[in-house]
Amino acid sequence: MGQSSITVIDPNQNQNYSRQNTTQEVEEQIKRAFKQASPQGRLTRDKFNEALGIFESIQLKRLRDTPLADRLYQLLDKSEEGYITEREYLEGITTLINNKDKRITYSFQMIDKNKDNKIEFQEFYDFVKDSWLSAFRLLGEKVCSGQNPYQLTQSKINAWAQGQLNKLYTQVQELFIKFAQQNNSMDPTVFRQWVISNEFGFIKAELGNESVQIPLHLYRLEEK
Repeated sequence: MGQSSITVIDPNQNQNYSRQNTTQEVEEQIKRAFKQASPQGRLTRDKFNEALGIFESIQLKRLRDTPLADRLYQLLDKSEEGYITEREYLEGITTLINNKDKRITYSFQMIDKNKDNKIEFQEFYDFVKDSWLSAFRLLGEKVCSGQNPYQLTQSKINAWAQGQLNKLYTQVQELFIKFAQQNNSMDPTVFRQWVISNEFGFIKAELGNESVQIPLHLYRLEEK
């Protein structure tokens, strides 16, 4: 089925990136995105993807419909009441946009599912696997909603992605061992080393001229 890969981004790309909007303009856009998605002042999970459109509107990576979006919602719902307040949303999204160190912290917390301040291999692999399957699901939606010269169905694309999981497991295991070494887990320092190295920076699902990229961390939101 064409090519698929986990693509490494050149960490030296886009060093001169600068956002065109002022800080105040971006803050207004964030508030507007929240109000449009949650007129009652409470942002529920089913509306969160809509609110995350703010990233694309200011030329950052798409987070909508990705495993990162699911875990970001859980992270921002600090009160664990099943919704995000405007303050939680504004503080969280503003931090992600402006603070690259916090992006690493957030990314770590989002993968550390059991909250023991270390990421074990299974936690890491589960997240990468979810991102892999999500990338091909989105690719299938993209391909099947168009002219679809490949005559493929969503189920066939999903099945192909499932069939590659053994290879994915091996790749992820090799990466994890490289950084975790003998510790069998990543602490925040080791995790930061992985993120900055940008090995397995995002997953790229491709078919012909169509492609979808799913980031595996939040650090390089500016890089397309």
